Amino acid sequence: MPAIINFDDATTEKLFGADDAENERDERFKEYFYYNKIFDNLNNDLPVRLLVGHKGIGKSALLKRAYLSDREDKRLAVRLQPSDILGVKGDAPLGDFNILIERWKGGLLAAIATKVVQEFANDAIDRAQLSGLSAKVASFIPFVASQLTQRVKSIVDATDGEIVRGFATGGPINIYIDDIDRGWSASELDIRNISALLNAVRDISGSEQRIRFRIALRTDVYYLVRTSDESTDKIERHVVWMNWTSHEILCVIAKRITTYFGDKFTQEQLFAMPQVEISSRILSKVIEPRFQGNGHWSNRPIHNVLTSLSRRRPRDMVKLMHGAARKAYGSGHAIISSKDLESSFEAYSGERLQDIINEFRTELPNIERLVLGFKPSRRARKASDSYLFATDALVTKLKTIAQNSALQFKSGRLVTPRGLIQFLYKIEFITARMDSDAGIQRRHFDQNRFLASEIAEFGYDWEIHPAYRWALQPHDVHRILDGVAASD
Repeated sequence: MPAIINFDDATTEKLFGADDAENERDERFKEYFYYNKIFDNLNNDLPVRLLVGHKGIGKSALLKRAYLSDREDKRLAVRLQPSDILGVKGDAPLGDFNILIERWKGGLLAAIATKVVQEFANDAIDRAQLSGLSAKVASFIPFVASQLTQRVKSIVDATDGEIVRGFATGGPINIYIDDIDRGWSASELDIRNISALLNAVRDISGSEQRIRFRIALRTDVYYLVRTSDESTDKIERHVVWMNWTSHEILCVIAKRITTYFGDKFTQEQLFAMPQVEISSRILSKVIEPRFQGNGHWSNRPIHNVLTSLSRRRPRDMVKLMHGAARKAYGSGHAIISSKDLESSFEAYSGERLQDIINEFRTELPNIERLVLGFKPSRRARKASDSYLFATDALVTKLKTIAQNSALQFKSGRLVTPRGLIQFLYKIEFITARMDSDAGIQRRHFDQNRFLASEIAEFGYDWEIHPAYRWALQPHDVHRILDGVAASD
């Protein structure tokens, strides 16, 4: 039986959780957090972990849970934000790269020491004592330990006291760095700074393995750094790739629902359930278990609709549920109906399109003209004609768009139709698609980035992701529904 819910904003957030981990209450966050092998690969004793994935895929959530685990296990850990290392970046793209690495080493160690003493002893370090830390990394651990032990009597929190004593007697320090690519513009200077940071981290942890780094980086940023700097081949073994299956993302939202209602499902039980059972037993508490709209989705289990639109990102699933819940609240419904969900598609789609415009405008300033150039023409007889392209047809489409738009990459890279295909594939505006007797096979950039190579053809067609279609065709909802193949 469905629950009777008042879908006001406060209840909706308690039910489905916040869409960003930073703003979620720690206890609720730990209650619904979904553990997987990505978390296991992040939360271990290796000195460097580089968490790579698209925006909204859950990088910050994993870093936050690993940090909270450190506190639970009485390990010393600190979180660095861009503001903590604002003055470290080099400001000239040319010059000795080794000097830039040394600058990052000294800046990172100074920022870590400052943060540790601020957070655990509520005190400041004399800036003069921070100079020269990078000259001998081995002296960093004794320096921080002495700074803390001098102040240990002033540490009020009992857990903090245990953490400090554990570190002073040989424990590690874990450093979490998030949002380091904030303001990224794909310029040569940006690439050099991120590359220097990664080299500095590797040097520090190589010299002192008690200093361990966990860093989040967007897929496109890592890709540009990796292909621009030959030294980053030494970082590759430290990468933890963020990938979610549709089933895992469905389990993410199911776990939030079950923990809200106090149901006694374990995560293992949720994962073992067939998706149709998750729809009927768990999602049905808050939303109609089958979609009652039109098109390919008609009478399909509701999970088909949700996973088709989610872009393999947990945040998308949360935003879908939030948007549909707002519509249900406005209509006075005690359960989300298919009509509530369907009426939220246009706003959801517009927000996702705006996301990629905001995120990648620094790389391609006129990206809005590029993506809006895919607005379907009136001559297209059906939705699939507008959103599915063979490579030659997509090249022709992009030539037309380029003729009417001043497209130029910020890096100075030459704009070509095949280069734009690669860019659209990288930002996941399009996905690679191949139809076969076994069904539709889809590939994403993080699964195989070479499918959009400028010099090779692999036989895939290109499909605009369903998440963006309502933004491109807002006045023809039913036509879009007819053209979207459900994700199983």
